[in-house]
Amino acid sequence: MSKTQFQKKLLKKFFALATFFLLSGITANAQQFSLYNSRTLYDSFENPSQRAYQVDTSKRIAFNFFIPTISFNTTFSGPAESSFKTLIYNGLFNGRDLVLGQNRKNILTLNSNNYIAMLRILKSVKNYQEIGVSWQIRSDTRAEVTNEVFAVFDDYRLFEGNATNDLLNVNAYNQNYHQFSLAYRQNPTKRLAVGAKFSVLSGISYSNLQVSKSDVEIDELADIMKVSLAGRFRSSFKFDKFQNEMIKPNFKNPGFSLTASASYKYRNGWFVMWNLKDVGFIKWNKESFEYDFDTGKMIINNASRESADERLADSIDRKISLSSKNKSYLSALNGKLEVLFNKNFGNYRPNLILSKSVYYKGGDIALVNNFHVKNYVFTGMADYNTNGFLQLGGQFMVKKPNFEFYGGSDHLVKTVEIFKNATNNGSEFSKGYTGASFYMGLAFKFGRILEHPANATQIPGFTKDPDGGFLKKLIKKKD
Repeated sequence: MSKTQFQKKLLKKFFALATFFLLSGITANAQQFSLYNSRTLYDSFENPSQRAYQVDTSKRIAFNFFIPTISFNTTFSGPAESSFKTLIYNGLFNGRDLVLGQNRKNILTLNSNNYIAMLRILKSVKNYQEIGVSWQIRSDTRAEVTNEVFAVFDDYRLFEGNATNDLLNVNAYNQNYHQFSLAYRQNPTKRLAVGAKFSVLSGISYSNLQVSKSDVEIDELADIMKVSLAGRFRSSFKFDKFQNEMIKPNFKNPGFSLTASASYKYRNGWFVMWNLKDVGFIKWNKESFEYDFDTGKMIINNASRESADERLADSIDRKISLSSKNKSYLSALNGKLEVLFNKNFGNYRPNLILSKSVYYKGGDIALVNNFHVKNYVFTGMADYNTNGFLQLGGQFMVKKPNFEFYGGSDHLVKTVEIFKNATNNGSEFSKGYTGASFYMGLAFKFGRILEHPANATQIPGFTKDPDGGFLKKLIKKKD
């Protein structure tokens, strides 16, 4: 089947959206499980009961110097996987491979969590008190799309002999926002640690589409397709009118979120951590839009022509746009409930992580295998996602008391496959889901080393600086 104009536009929109999210740092709550229990600066903000310091060796202030910790994660899974692969790699959509009439759904996700700035201070060795502030840009994207949605834009004749009621129902949302946080942790006892992160949010954009009723009528003899859709669409901006100025934080769409965390170290070596993560909301202002739409029957003549898909998309746009009204509303964040189990075996330090979304669908069971070799950490991860696929990831980390660098992918095999096929160096497409993921970050520590009183080499107010202090150092440099 030849490449249609609609498929070209779809490809351009897909890759433009992915590139925009990656470069600007805006796209869902991607979870880098390989960084859990790593005691990195990132870990201390994501899991606020975690320590970021080694007393007597780490310097007091940790900062990323505005070098963003970036992450990008996208997946597509479901019965249309093979057709989707040919679409994104070759620009062709083979609808003949789709099973229709069974309301089978595909899941598309596009997520990210990017720390623009992280600053953390070891406040006191007593109870290991740490306090920090951070600025993140985050997003959460998820869409449930039936095989029939792909088919209706490819060739309406694929519906011949199949049921057509409610097969175009769609459930999708996207939410982007700034997150400014204050984090604190301490050890009430030697084995128990608690922490919390309080966040003020500034919404960037929000979209939520729910098609609750749909129907397709086919008259192949007259070459006519009739489509009707009913449902609700909410958007913080005018339909298809996103502006770059919306990215700047302005608190026109304010919100709040809370993360609570606790961990306990048992005498037999087991370590357990619990998180209730990013539970909160955003209030979108009264200039936001809501569309309660019922398109009625949209008649597409000459439905076998290549332009039919474009004419159908234009008809849907017009019908939905006619029903707009301004309205303020609340949206929930994609909060998580998590638990981590760990026990170290020398240089091998595995973590078992269970994660479940609080309000939305989705969850993970991840086994993270860390191998420590001096100041290096090599990680292999297996994560079963409740969308029905197993993802394999890898990570490399340099971890020193006052410096850390890491990079990795939650979909290492699939990311390499996409790269090969995108550069025309790949062979046939593999079976299973499509996915791509990448993350990277670094941080430094500076200032004086905050030592335990029993091991202190200097006592403030009593021990003199052997170099004579800051002012004398300046005088000596001038001499």
